[in-house]
Amino acid sequence: MPVFGIRKPERGVVLRSGIYGITINIDGKVMIVKNRLGLFLPGGGSKPRESHEETLKREFIEETGYDIKVGRRLETLSWYIDTPDYYFKQVFNTGIFYEVELKERVSTIVEENHEVLFIDGEKATNLHSDAQMWAVYRYVLEKKYPRFATSNEQNSEKRIYPLRLVARTIIAAEEDKIVLLKSADMDWYSIPGGGVMRGEDVRQAAIREANGEAGYPISDLVPIGSCVEYSTILQLSYYYAAKADGAAGKRHLTDMEADWGICPILVALDEAEALLQKNEGVLMHFGFDVSKMANRRNLAALAAYRQALGGLKFRDHRESRNIPRKEK
Repeated sequence: MPVFGIRKPERGVVLRSGIYGITINIDGKVMIVKNRLGLFLPGGGSKPRESHEETLKREFIEETGYDIKVGRRLETLSWYIDTPDYYFKQVFNTGIFYEVELKERVSTIVEENHEVLFIDGEKATNLHSDAQMWAVYRYVLEKKYPRFATSNEQNSEKRIYPLRLVARTIIAAEEDKIVLLKSADMDWYSIPGGGVMRGEDVRQAAIREANGEAGYPISDLVPIGSCVEYSTILQLSYYYAAKADGAAGKRHLTDMEADWGICPILVALDEAEALLQKNEGVLMHFGFDVSKMANRRNLAALAAYRQALGGLKFRDHRESRNIPRKEK
């Protein structure tokens, strides 16, 4: 069982546990509760002699006003979190997650300062706990973004993980050619993309990064899959296919990308795979060869893209074009 968050050894620890529910409405949106501390999945701590099902039913009534049907038990996750309720201490929370089905709303009166939201899973990037964002991926989004690669999972129970979300896009810029990023200073190639900011829709991040790194505006996105990498962090990468909406324009690089001499090139799919396979850039970080992990995930993404070719149906994202790029 991976542990999420960042442990601050100078602080004492308060132990807590809770029962949480993952539910979606008829539109496929996940239920989130907003309170004074932030965004959470519905749920909370059990009262004495209360079963998990009783806890969830009570918590959902109190926080959302909905009567529910409790389904299968999904997973147990633990996480460190800071909260103003415990000054100078961290909470170490163990959460047990269940699948929940909404029945009907039986009350419009909920706990003070609680607001019920239904949002796309891709927008659930600012939950108060990394563990709950991970749970949304595992039980809401992974069906839409099937996982095609996992690295270092055998070590997943030995570390505490902050969660990093990444969005990358395979851009079809010309007939039979896609965009790769090349470093002028290193023999290194990659697929355009980068980190998702807190609260940013993953899809918007993919569009922003494609425009910023490669200079290509994109108007269509199709989910290709996802990749999970355990190293000093837990990195969750979402991959898309897209068509370029016009020629490349001005790019907006971070200082590091500018130092590396990052530039876009157009290559056939076979050539892209060959370039990624011979990547010689080596970047070690606390014993993990992140370059090899990047090659593995990008090659797996191209394989998934190749398999999907012919069946790709792009949907319009023109309202999201030319979003200014922010620093990673």
